[in-house]
Amino acid sequence: MTKDRKRKAAIREVQRSTGGRYARLARELAVPRAGRTFRLAALLAECATLPPASVEWDFPEHYAPAVFDSGLIGTAVPYGTVLELAGALAQDGPTAQITLESADSGSQAIVVCRGRRFQLVLTQDMVNELCQKPGCDGSPDCWAVTHCPRHLAECDTNALVSMARNWGHGRRDEFEHDPERLGGSLEADLLIKAAVAGGSFERVRAVLLDACFGDPNLFDDMYWDASVSLAMQHALERERLRLYEVAQAEARRICEATGACTTCGVGLVGWNPGVPPQFCFTCAPPPPAETVSPAFAWASALPDPAQE
Repeated sequence: MTKDRKRKAAIREVQRSTGGRYARLARELAVPRAGRTFRLAALLAECATLPPASVEWDFPEHYAPAVFDSGLIGTAVPYGTVLELAGALAQDGPTAQITLESADSGSQAIVVCRGRRFQLVLTQDMVNELCQKPGCDGSPDCWAVTHCPRHLAECDTNALVSMARNWGHGRRDEFEHDPERLGGSLEADLLIKAAVAGGSFERVRAVLLDACFGDPNLFDDMYWDASVSLAMQHALERERLRLYEVAQAEARRICEATGACTTCGVGLVGWNPGVPPQFCFTCAPPPPAETVSPAFAWASALPDPAQE
């Protein structure tokens, strides 16, 4: 079979499995594999209708997954891997737009959906969520964090605040009745270190502590037992101090590694929590504007009592 006939046969196979129009599929499949965009429903249709493919593996065949030749990915993909991806994108649904970042036959394919990057393992029924930095093969350290430790400091303040809030709420749901275990996590340390690099330590710490412990002014109302309320207060203040010490150590490390202000070259002395430690106070970039969550957007429209 000639190369052109093989291409047309592949298009017809995808057409039978997805129900798409031939002309549109021909245009899509003419795009180089990297950068190709398709819907999750199309990949699921391939998974549901295409027959198993024969592949020569570099390991015993009884360990190999059942695979099919995907016209969208451009290589053999395990059925279970597609189902794992569908589970990871369940909230987006079958209309989720997927972009193929790269594909290495017999090894892995990297796909992107709304900024989230996934590694499709082509030798197992497995999907791994990757750091959202394009080209990075690292993975976040926990479910609430979107970047690997190496690239977490590149996130802006609002992204770090969102991660801190999500992680804190999850931590509180898990350990609310055990104040001693609410603090002291490596995930919190990573978020704080990333915030220090961007000059947003105090804002991120405040959000993290509030999400994790709640409002200390309400402890007496939340916990009828005075000993529990006191234990929660002590745990909160202990974690507040611990996070400051983590931030201080990270700022010191950055200052020592930088040596001088990266803009004007003046020596760096001390640490201002509102200033990225690689800059002097004069050269520091302005802090980012604080965004208002849609859930509380109504509050910003209320009149200021002081002006009435």
